[in-house]
Amino acid sequence: MEAGGRSVSVFVDAPRLKGSVHGSFQCTDCHAGIKEVPHAEKLPPVSCKNCHDEAASAFSHSVHGRPGGPQLDCPACHGAHDIQPAATLKNAPCRQCHDATVTGYLDSIHGQAVAKGITEAAVCGDCHGKVHTLLSQSDPNSPTNRKNMAATCGRCHADRALVQRYRIPIPEAYQLYQKSVHSRAVEAGLPAATCNNCHRSHDILRTASPRSSIYRQNIPETCGRCHGDEAKKFLESIHGTGMRQGATEAPVCTDCHGEHLIRAAQDPNSPVSVTQVSKTCASCHGVTRIVQKYNIPTSRVESYYNTYHGLAVQGGSTVAANCASCHGNHLILPSNDPRSSINKANLPATCGRCHPGASANFAEGPVHLSLSERREPILYYAREFYLVLILVTIGGMSLHNGLDFFRKLRRDYRQRGGSADTLAAEGYDSHVPGAQRWFTRMTASERWQHGTLLVSFIVLVYTGFALKFPDAWFFGWFTALENGYAIRGWTHRGAGVILILAGLWHLGYLWTRHGRSYLLDMLPRYQDAKEAILNVLHLVGLRAESPRFGRFSYIEKAEYWALIWGSGVMITTGLMLWFENLTLRFFPLWVVDLLTIIHYYEAWLATLAILVWHFYFVIFNPDAYPMNWYWLTGKISEDALRHEHPREYERLLTGGQLDADPSRAASADGSAGPTSPPAT
Repeated sequence: MEAGGRSVSVFVDAPRLKGSVHGSFQCTDCHAGIKEVPHAEKLPPVSCKNCHDEAASAFSHSVHGRPGGPQLDCPACHGAHDIQPAATLKNAPCRQCHDATVTGYLDSIHGQAVAKGITEAAVCGDCHGKVHTLLSQSDPNSPTNRKNMAATCGRCHADRALVQRYRIPIPEAYQLYQKSVHSRAVEAGLPAATCNNCHRSHDILRTASPRSSIYRQNIPETCGRCHGDEAKKFLESIHGTGMRQGATEAPVCTDCHGEHLIRAAQDPNSPVSVTQVSKTCASCHGVTRIVQKYNIPTSRVESYYNTYHGLAVQGGSTVAANCASCHGNHLILPSNDPRSSINKANLPATCGRCHPGASANFAEGPVHLSLSERREPILYYAREFYLVLILVTIGGMSLHNGLDFFRKLRRDYRQRGGSADTLAAEGYDSHVPGAQRWFTRMTASERWQHGTLLVSFIVLVYTGFALKFPDAWFFGWFTALENGYAIRGWTHRGAGVILILAGLWHLGYLWTRHGRSYLLDMLPRYQDAKEAILNVLHLVGLRAESPRFGRFSYIEKAEYWALIWGSGVMITTGLMLWFENLTLRFFPLWVVDLLTIIHYYEAWLATLAILVWHFYFVIFNPDAYPMNWYWLTGKISEDALRHEHPREYERLLTGGQLDADPSRAASADGSAGPTSPPAT
């Protein structure tokens, strides 16, 4: 028959009607307008509301029932006469209008799970809501509204039991997403990505499917829907080119930024933040398997962390150059590409971002310097020279002091055993008990110079190694104070300035009468070499008596001139490294690397020399233990002077500065003799 300008069938299949949920109904139960049979041609429309008032009322507010929308009536989904139970309909009603969408869903991971009989797999109503109360996606109350989408997915993906039951690969995807920059932006009403923007809405496929939006090679395109410029640059980069050519380890967006827990680049915990991005790059460039497979130059990560930039970043600096500072973020190109920021022609401009006025010298030398390779022979052999020098020097000091210690240990053993004759034969006096006279060994000026040097040296050593080894437990508390501010660096430089001032003070002191005398007595002489040989013979037991040292022995002279040399080297290299921009105006980059090597290994040499040589003679030497106090008091006892510096003692004696036979006995009342020892 004709109805509304179209032909409709009025045939009713009686058996199907009997098999429907309304099979027990009479025609007039629904067609209330039938008063007699045959009935009128035009009957009033059937009103399902008569029996299903609640559902009809809810439906009238839904996207399908609301005026102005794609209005449907009940038969559009349920059918007219062969109405089946809702459980048997599945997605058939939806398919009548949304065929392409349903087809995509059936091919999805959810649709395939339903086909396998997994009843907990999501179907249309699980995401869109109850059938009769469906709301438009633009409705703020809709479960598929952008603001509610993550929570909708989270009904299943935040259910730990369900996730474990079906072995969903990422067990806390929803929880991680909630902490992301995308989630916070969505909550703020900004157009940011939510679940369906990355995974798609209905045709959600497994990661391994090449058609999946989150398939590895499709990720740049997926992210590029929002981040088009970044995706374009990435695809032109060495990473994007490698990915398209089938390099399975070539990083894509999620390898650097993360998957669900994507943080803003300004977030300190983001893998692409200024303090973390180098670690992110190292997750590939520091893996032997990857660098070997793709013939990537080795030691890139190690060589970066050995530089000033790498050490500063390790210590929490937010201004020191990281990988991205030089190589770029998304458009990372090989150095032979003219567009690359690390192309030799572009290096002055790249370095100039942090080093104003950078010249071509910045390109003259290796940026990633590996001292274990001989590509830079000057730098390689400078390091080798220092390693040999440290080994020979500190080894020789250790041997010398070890012999001295055991010789004095043997003497002490014999002394406690009462072998006075043997001690005298070896050159040791049995000092007469009584009051001691004390003589000036260090003037007040010399003690203040020594104290200034002592403080600055200790601070320099501690802060210098804290800069080099920021993760070491010994420096952890100091590094933790910074919070991105280079306290270690400025403290180190401040101590360096104090060392320079101490050096200038000493140079000025050498022009005084006492200073000239001090310098003359410190000058190396042939006698010092002779005494060094004789003392070694004494220490190994080939000579009974020790040499008769003057005011300063070869031990003190060697230390003094080593201090002068070492201070000059450390001050010169330190200043040139401090004012690196100025240095690079006159010298190529490899000179700065050479200065760094010299400064670092000279620091080791100086530190070990102080610990092994100086500390032994003023602290651990049995004749001085627990400490030689004249660095504080400036005084040395007569016995110590006669034993340690016999020629100086005799010079003072013959010069009339000492009495030939001073009284050393205590007074009758037990008070001290001529001169009391100084208070310490």
